[in-house]
Amino acid sequence: MKHILFLALALFTIHAPAAMSQNVRIKELAKLRGDRTNNLIGFGLVIGLNKTGDSPQSFAKNKAVTTLLSRLGIQPDAQPLLTAAAAAVIVTADLPAFARVGDRIDVKVSVIGDAKSLAGGNLLMTPLKGPDGQLYAVADGSIVIGQANGAGAKVQTVAVIPDGGMIEKDFTPALVQNQAIELNLAKADFSTSNRIALAINKHFHNEIATSVDPARVRVRVPENSWSNITGFIAQVESLEVLADQKAVVIINERTGTVVMGGDVKVSDVAITHNGLSISVGTGKQAKPESVMPLEGTTINDLVKSLNQMGVKPEDLISILQSIHASGALRAEIKLM
Repeated sequence: MKHILFLALALFTIHAPAAMSQNVRIKELAKLRGDRTNNLIGFGLVIGLNKTGDSPQSFAKNKAVTTLLSRLGIQPDAQPLLTAAAAAVIVTADLPAFARVGDRIDVKVSVIGDAKSLAGGNLLMTPLKGPDGQLYAVADGSIVIGQANGAGAKVQTVAVIPDGGMIEKDFTPALVQNQAIELNLAKADFSTSNRIALAINKHFHNEIATSVDPARVRVRVPENSWSNITGFIAQVESLEVLADQKAVVIINERTGTVVMGGDVKVSDVAITHNGLSISVGTGKQAKPESVMPLEGTTINDLVKSLNQMGVKPEDLISILQSIHASGALRAEIKLM
């Protein structure tokens, strides 16, 4: 016997901003151009391994040893290092914006040769350079094995050294270029970009901000703010604007998880799935005993009702996909 579910949903004409839009600070919507991390990389040597290092024939290890000895002023021997207590590694790190000399950062160490494990090892002093070839940090320290693979076992050939890198050169990005700063939106949106520009112009009583495109807003620095650029940027970032958010339903087919905003709208639709008939609409053709009155025309109401009926997660996902395919679900569906 079919289960009949009718959702009598009240239809509203809403002129106020949807609940999915809210006032947020500009700093939560956009970042300053140049205010970002930069990648550092170096070639180093891990020693002190318990016979789990590179083989004597490893070119990477022998190259690392040669480089290290040359750096220490020692003429390297042409003979390979006959020990498995060392391993050649690539060392990487993220250099944060406005890093200062003496600051410490985490570093990641990865095997480049045929070493089996870095457990118990110690990274010798390794210079870390940026994309511009300049030295920004030096890394060293004891290896910490902590990353797990899919089976739960720890990966032995990749490790981290917490606070293992020390900044050796200040990194100050150029935030002001051509007498202006540029805000890069985390999510490109025409409305949000335009509102940011309008909010800035209104606050400073001057047409200093321009929405360049959905992802960028250029702000000219006023003459009276040049003596305090930091204060000017702080004012800009603290302004609040109405941020638009696209209606999105995220579905994880493996776990049966559905994540959606409660105000994702559903138009009139009727579908049948595995003996279950579902009708979303005004209720004019429904029998009184089959009507379940709900407030609103949202997917949240629909999902709650389906859950109350004991609909399985896989069926719920199929139903949502069918409603979306019919054009009745006014949101973007993302499958994971």
